Amino acid sequence: MKKAGAVIAMMMLAFACGGTPKKATVNANDDVAAESCCCKWTPVVSDDAKAKYATDNRMECSAKQGECVDETQCNAEPAPEGTPAP
Repeated sequence: MKKAGAVIAMMMLAFACGGTPKKATVNANDDVAAESCCCKWTPVVSDDAKAKYATDNRMECSAKQGECVDETQCNAEPAPEGTPAP
């Protein structure tokens, strides 16, 4: 009876350990995406107090108190004065 309990305990231990965890795969493009982003920030000294968008390094964006947003906002044409944005 003690041997059966020991075998069961060993099996439970083997299943609990389950081997080494799998590493996440990294694509070559992930490094580029991780380093830069479309940064949205509002300059402290600004006449119109509108947000600015620019492709920037994530660290520089963070230093500007900005946030990384969808890339399409950086590529969009700025709306002319007096017309509402879509």
